[in-house]
Amino acid sequence: MNKKIIITISSLAIIVGIYLSVSVGLKFFFHDYLYETPNLKGLTIKEAEALVESEFKLVNMGEHYSEVKKGEIYSQLPISPKHIKKGRPIKIWISKGMDTVILPDLKGKNVQDARAILSDLGIKVDRISHTMEGYMNNKVIGTDPSEGSSISRGSSVSMLINVSKIKNIRMPDILGFSLSEGEKILREEQLVIGDVKKVNRTDFPEDTIIDISYPAGKDVLAGSVINITVTSQSEEE
Repeated sequence: MNKKIIITISSLAIIVGIYLSVSVGLKFFFHDYLYETPNLKGLTIKEAEALVESEFKLVNMGEHYSEVKKGEIYSQLPISPKHIKKGRPIKIWISKGMDTVILPDLKGKNVQDARAILSDLGIKVDRISHTMEGYMNNKVIGTDPSEGSSISRGSSVSMLINVSKIKNIRMPDILGFSLSEGEKILREEQLVIGDVKKVNRTDFPEDTIIDISYPAGKDVLAGSVINITVTSQSEEE
């Protein structure tokens, strides 16, 4: 056999041997080949498990509100595409759906009851308007948005209240009273309790009213929303 051919074949054999040795060595060093993480967004946990099979381990980080459909994965780490070792964990977050509620029908309810229902749903009262229609007094006859609407928690609703006679209320002086005492006084005056903000103050007893959205003595419409600021001795507030 020609000497050149022998040398060429030997060289190729050495190159192939080196390549295989490096490949095996890298695989041994990394324990396995790197795999590309799949995009799991929009999949259910069951679908994601079927997709990754035994290549990765899924770690459920909990459920949170998002724009993705309820029960589907809305976020993951590592994000796709990224190459990681086989068997490594992929953290996933499951969607609880949109943070919305369906606005209930509040017609015929008094202002305080309607306010309590909305508060339980995480909805604020923005504005209260009054009208004189029919014989119901201090009752809700409509809301904006209307009942049955899908509304985000934390947003506001306006209410239209029917009164037999629209009257002004002299804003009572509740500064210095406790929160419970102030709320009682406002309810007796047909005023609606609004947001209660807490501020850290150690120079007053806990839950002392130090500010209100309308000054004492000012004329306000019955059913008006009154926001209150009270003290807290907790640094977290």
